[in-house]
Amino acid sequence: MSHLQQNDPSSTRHLLRGGRVTIGRNADNDIVLPSDMRVSRHHSAFELREGEWFVTDLRSRNGTHVNGKRVSECSLKSGDRIKIGGSTFSFTAGEDPFATIGDASAEPGQSIKVPLSDREREILALLCRGSTDQQIGNELLISLATVRSHLDRIRDKTGCRRRPDLTRLAIDLGLDR
Repeated sequence: MSHLQQNDPSSTRHLLRGGRVTIGRNADNDIVLPSDMRVSRHHSAFELREGEWFVTDLRSRNGTHVNGKRVSECSLKSGDRIKIGGSTFSFTAGEDPFATIGDASAEPGQSIKVPLSDREREILALLCRGSTDQQIGNELLISLATVRSHLDRIRDKTGCRRRPDLTRLAIDLGLDR
């Protein structure tokens, strides 16, 4: 699946799903960059058109740059570097060679088949019960960094980016008991 790899210490990978993904400071974006004041509230959109991904600048103040050039709209190819505010992303088209599963999203009421490890299920269960990352680490005797690594892996496998979505996933998987 096509994705954006954030080139910062977190090295977060954002899957491009659903044909349109937005980036900006506002919480209603798919990828939220809240602390970068150089990013507009609704900065850029990534859209899939006839099998090809495009990035479109949404009339942002500081612009969207692809491979060092400011663009209003641009088709993307693997390896392109997209700069939005102070963040830089690397674009990868097509299938991800590191992916472990296909699309795991499901409609409400459908069973969700996500191959999660026992540890990932433990973490989701604790998250569903309202535990913080630190509390999860303390409960499972693992570091905070390890908890976050597991959560990132769960997010990559499931496409659930936000904590409430992960909680709903845990409930759907029956881990809230």
